[in-house]
This record gives sequence, structure tokens and C-alpha cells, in this order.
Amino acid sequence: MAQCDELLAQMSAARIELDAAVARLDGREEQDLGDGWRVCDVLAHIALWERVAVWKLLGTPVPHAEGLVDREPWDQDVFNEGMRERWRSRPLDDVLTELNMAHAALLAAVANASDDECAAGGRVWTVIDEDGAGHYEHHLADLRATR
Repeated sequence: MAQCDELLAQMSAARIELDAAVARLDGREEQDLGDGWRVCDVLAHIALWERVAVWKLLGTPVPHAEGLVDREPWDQDVFNEGMRERWRSRPLDDVLTELNMAHAALLAAVANASDDECAAGGRVWTVIDEDGAGHYEHHLADLRATR
């Protein structure tokens, strides 16, 4: 199997897990997870970081991140908090739409990458591990624990 196909398969498997966790939320998307974060905020955060991954791979602007994504000096906590505040008032349907659109954009970016970049340790593989499918694991426990 080509390296990009393998990476796309890994992304698909991770996304199936994420989508299953989201499907089980069943109206609990506004539940507080602590530290001022709600389930809905976490979903927007995942979408945001997939947009960041596309930005890293293709240079495509990150929607609604003006003044944050290119902030100097870079501070990940300030970035995450700023984006959380920008998305906080948006309806769940908007967040879920962005979650799907961001993922589709990332899939397209990976599908058009070279096999060398998609191989383990390659540039695309690293971006997906840090900001895409590999990032899901940081949040799946919170989503699964929502009751």
C-alpha cells in the first residue's frame, strides 16, 4: 500500500472513533468539561487544529484565526483560548459543519502529497500526528466520558 494511502487509512480509522464518540453525545454537547471548556468547544478545537494542519501543509489560511495564527511570539495556549472564544457563541450545527469541512480539506491535502512526505516521520505524517488524527486522542477521553 502506498504511504499516502496508508496514512489516509489511519486517518479514517481515527475519524471513525471520533465520529462514534460524537454520535454518543446525544444532546450533551454543551456539557462543561472543566476549565471553562464545553464539549462543543472541544469539537471546534479539533476542527481548528485540522485547519492548522492544512495551513502547515498548503499555506491555506485558518478561518477566523486572524491575529492569532501568526501572532509573535507564538503561544499555543493564547491561540487555543482565543479561538475558543471566537467559536464559543456559534451554534452546534456550525461547529459540526466546520469539523467535517476541516477534515475534508485535510484529507484532500494528504491525498495530494508525495509518498515520501506521508511515510512515518515525513512532513505530512508528522503534521497529521501532531494536529490531525494523532491529536484526537488528546480529547477522545473527555468526549467518551460525557454523560
